[in-house]
Amino acid sequence: MAELIKGVFPENKKPVTPKKDEPLPSYILHIGITFSDPLIWRRIQVPGKLTLSQLNEVIQQSMGWSNTEMHQFIIGKISYEPAMGGGGTIRVSKRFDENKYTVHSVADGMQFMFSYLYDAGDGWEHEVHLEEIVQPQPELKHSILLAGGMCCPPEAAGDIHQYHDLQTAMETPDSKDANRLRELTGNTDFDPTDFDLETARKRVAALPF
Repeated sequence: MAELIKGVFPENKKPVTPKKDEPLPSYILHIGITFSDPLIWRRIQVPGKLTLSQLNEVIQQSMGWSNTEMHQFIIGKISYEPAMGGGGTIRVSKRFDENKYTVHSVADGMQFMFSYLYDAGDGWEHEVHLEEIVQPQPELKHSILLAGGMCCPPEAAGDIHQYHDLQTAMETPDSKDANRLRELTGNTDFDPTDFDLETARKRVAALPF
């Protein structure tokens, strides 16, 4: 179960900003829902200029989440979260504003530890791995969903453990839990292995970054 990391975080440091016209590398990230079995995963390539706030939206669209719950990035030993007036759902006295940091500026921390928490406290924890840094030849302008596997769970399932329990219940089609999973997905023929890559790619491609 993912737990929101609370407390007093360090004061914001000045973000690392490249020279105005300096081309930035892009980053290939592998994202997997922690404890999912089989692994629910996506592979994305994102521009280095992407803010962490924008990266949240790319992850949301690639996974199939609705972006209606609070979220948090843990990169290295630092928490990056929505600004108080932006996302507004995470209440801590001091934190790093995800709008002020780009993927490029936190790349060093990614190689140490990188987690993405969604609906934290209930919730859905994602392990993110930096797989490759791609030099700008040319510079990537928009995010791309490269690959993925397994359908995104319904958010109302609670967490990955409860979702697995509901999947197990599908072995007894007329059980209460099996019916609940159908209700949560809105699909009487829900298949957890059915991931529509092309549809997910279109969602990511529709983003302006």
